[in-house]
Amino acid sequence: MRVIAGKYRGRHLKGPDGFEMRPTGDRLKESLFGILSPALPDATVLDCFSGTGSIGIEALSRGARQVVFIEILNTNCRLIRANLKLCGIASGARVIKEDVFGALRALGREGFQADVVFFDPPYDFLPYKDLLEIVFSRGLAAASARVIIEHRRKAALPEEGQNYRRTRITRQGDQCLSFYSGHSE
Repeated sequence: MRVIAGKYRGRHLKGPDGFEMRPTGDRLKESLFGILSPALPDATVLDCFSGTGSIGIEALSRGARQVVFIEILNTNCRLIRANLKLCGIASGARVIKEDVFGALRALGREGFQADVVFFDPPYDFLPYKDLLEIVFSRGLAAASARVIIEHRRKAALPEEGQNYRRTRITRQGDQCLSFYSGHSE
């Protein structure tokens, strides 16, 4: 696992010891950041189910101003901090050790807004609609924000909800990225 482009290009990141974590592959990460590149300079990014932190670190490498990492496992939080240190990132990163729903609610109470929100939940995750509802209903996604969920091809994700709609799907094998944006009724 490595940083693909930008300030920290070529840095190798520490990965998981076992098979419980599924880091985003380089090809899918290249597709994701090819799409997101125009939105990244000076952006605030929310990286949920962060794992190793590779998505958020890639965003910082490509010019994001701030990344908030949400991860529930202590071992993964240590891995994110170790990877930030490996890249020499001392500011612009915040690691929250909490379940994603609790962390999102707390960020909403803070008035936090992101330009890019990335979710990479376990592939057996089901409450995709709940994630999208909380992000859009609590104002966590800025007006022009991109909200992305990485998922399996056969996962049942909503096309739209009261405050959002799916605008794009990118597929690579069994891995997919669904892009959402907000809309007002």
